[in-house]
Amino acid sequence: MKLEARTVVSPLVALVILIAIASFTREALTLSGAWRKASKVARHNAPDPFAPIDHMLSTAPPPRPASLRDPFGTAPPVLAVNTHPRVRPHVDKPPPPPPAPVLTSIVYDADPRATVRWNGHDYSVRAGALFADFRVMSITRDQVVLDHFGESMVLQLPKKGDTP
Repeated sequence: MKLEARTVVSPLVALVILIAIASFTREALTLSGAWRKASKVARHNAPDPFAPIDHMLSTAPPPRPASLRDPFGTAPPVLAVNTHPRVRPHVDKPPPPPPAPVLTSIVYDADPRATVRWNGHDYSVRAGALFADFRVMSITRDQVVLDHFGESMVLQLPKKGDTP
């Protein structure tokens, strides 16, 4: 069996790297003192750094002034004193009814139409049309008759100089 250089070189390189890693690790452990032998002389124990805190927590707390209260304790019951002998119950007032629609214009021809302003919107309507909760019953030259849940409402055109 003949050995080739390719098959021998890679294992030798791996072996050299392994030996280098082992020697560096041994040297680092020796320098750090991890592999030193323990001395037979008794070691001096370092003081506990938490000893002052343990001492503070183990002693009784100082008495506190009577003017301070304990926010986590239970407070003595407080008796309610009625300073207002007459308390009237709050009664909600019913909301005001929405404003009535305002007739702004009429185009009176073969098919009359009107413009009605209600609740911030302008509606262009014809006889029989629906807008919001209203039905247009009729349109004449100067008025529009609306039906609102069975109640009849007559809208007149504003006179010249009046602002709708």
